Amino acid sequence: MDPMVILVLEIVLSFIVMAAVIMLGALTWIGNERQHKALEELRMDVRQWALGDLEIKREKAAREIKIMDPISWLDDMVRKAMGTSPHIRDIASVIQKPDAIVTITENGRYLVFSPVRPDQMRKIIHKLDRSQKIRDTSPLRPMRQLGKRRSKVGAHELSALNAGMFFDVEADKVWKMVVKRSLDTNRLWIYDIPGPWETS
Repeated sequence: MDPMVILVLEIVLSFIVMAAVIMLGALTWIGNERQHKALEELRMDVRQWALGDLEIKREKAAREIKIMDPISWLDDMVRKAMGTSPHIRDIASVIQKPDAIVTITENGRYLVFSPVRPDQMRKIIHKLDRSQKIRDTSPLRPMRQLGKRRSKVGAHELSALNAGMFFDVEADKVWKMVVKRSLDTNRLWIYDIPGPWETS
């Protein structure tokens, strides 16, 4: 056979082999892409199912959860956030601006529960105090220290991360019992206000 023909045949054969390898690689890539897409769709389906299942359980829990004593619940939240509780004795007052439940403990400390974040709380209290809207008889009087002696006021966040998976459901029930309206948030802050003997 003519050497030129043999060379041409070898070149053609090389191209055929190369084309076959490229085609095989392309088919493998397409197969991998389809498999990846199918796995991603399956993962999304499982995620949606898990979220839907969790929502059903939460709705069921919302109907079944009963809060018999809001003070005991608040005291339990203090224990979860602070590691210990000075024991809440009573609810001293409920205020609307800032939105808060003011409680008093057995040792005379004030524990304030509020959905208002610490930075917002300081601004609100400072503004109210400057406009002299916080009088000595006001339920906001203990809160003055947030503006004047903020280093002595402890702020502890409560959420599902540290207070239980159904914290928002329970907190909303307590808020309705005490404040007579919905909480409309999934976190609270506890402000630990020192007693009168600790304010100097």
